[in-house]
Amino acid sequence: MIILFMVCSFGFKAPNSAEFTGTYGVGDNDPSQIELVLNEDYTYTYQDFSNPKKNIKVSGEWELKSKNTVLLKSDSELSFHKKWKIVVEGKTAKSRNGLCFYTLNKQ
Repeated sequence: MIILFMVCSFGFKAPNSAEFTGTYGVGDNDPSQIELVLNEDYTYTYQDFSNPKKNIKVSGEWELKSKNTVLLKSDSELSFHKKWKIVVEGKTAKSRNGLCFYTLNKQ
């Protein structure tokens, strides 16, 4: 019983929010200027200019839902990517909103 407890308590590493914080975005030459900034104080800013008639620029708080899923909270009525998976050792953020898939790289 004690061995099982020791294995369970040391077998799982709690994610560190510092692994997720930073700026994720598309390349400098991409006109969509999609950018997600996750701050250490659990605030974020997100912009998406892929649709010139409907530029998205929102901010709010983010939370870590599971070991690699970040949820963005916002009072905005705009539809935007609110659920992100942080993968490749924190270097890539991936999201899907309907049929629109985004992959952003840490800058």
